[in-house]
Amino acid sequence: MLDSLRAMFETLGDQVWFFRFLVIFGVICIYRTLLNYVIRSNHCANPFCSKCSGSGTIRGRAINNIKNDNDDDNSLDSIILNNLLQHDRLCRKNDEKPTVYFHRGLSSNNITLVDQQILIDHYDELRQEIIKYFQKNDNIQWMNFYLYKNGKENKINCETLPKLFEILHLLPNAICINNQSCLFGDCFLTRLTLNDNNNNEEDKNKNGLTNCCIRMHFGLICDDQSFAYVLIKNQKRLPIENKRIISYNHALEHSIQNPNKKQQIFLTIDFWHPDLSSEMRKQLTSTFHTGLI
Repeated sequence: MLDSLRAMFETLGDQVWFFRFLVIFGVICIYRTLLNYVIRSNHCANPFCSKCSGSGTIRGRAINNIKNDNDDDNSLDSIILNNLLQHDRLCRKNDEKPTVYFHRGLSSNNITLVDQQILIDHYDELRQEIIKYFQKNDNIQWMNFYLYKNGKENKINCETLPKLFEILHLLPNAICINNQSCLFGDCFLTRLTLNDNNNNEEDKNKNGLTNCCIRMHFGLICDDQSFAYVLIKNQKRLPIENKRIISYNHALEHSIQNPNKKQQIFLTIDFWHPDLSSEMRKQLTSTFHTGLI
């Protein structure tokens, strides 16, 4: 009798552990199902999070556009969507902290682009065109003279500087030329003068839209005795000098300093990170187009 009761309790004990396993397995399956549903239908990867990217932001609109495409077979879209959903976590773990999009797997090392030598070879032509422009328009005060801003071409400014516009089309990695209408593509001249005051936006620390972008400055008419410089993360200084190119990942915290208030004129162009394939560049252009702003 006792042996039969002991055997019954042992059987029930085995069944209890079995049912516990079923309950745990069921909870995991339900959680993963809910998680997948929220990722596909909302902006946050955590179904229990009360704070997620709003649909009114650039990142939120990009997420919605990808989901509305309903192309589950597009692996590049899946990569971009996953990066968008994990944006805040990725920024916390890396020095690059873009405001819109962080792309995983890109090198943080110093980068040299073939485009740099092309610009250096045309330095004299570019400098002469800028000098002539100032001789004819010495009364015009401007700080940033945009040929392309957030992927949009300023046709009047492009026609004003035809040599610069022509040379831009020789650059194989310039975002504004090779992937037109991409939100990440800027090209402009910057003029720093002794009239700049403390409210100058260039003096303030900021981060770019994405770590997919390598920002380059090319000194055209700079003061040889007192140059401006880019300050990276309040530590590293990159001097902007005549006929010299400096570049850095635009997602790093940076500012432009002109401590002695001398006139400095330099060209700024945004290039694709060289680790990005041509297919990914096209997909990023399709996702982050000028219509998002």
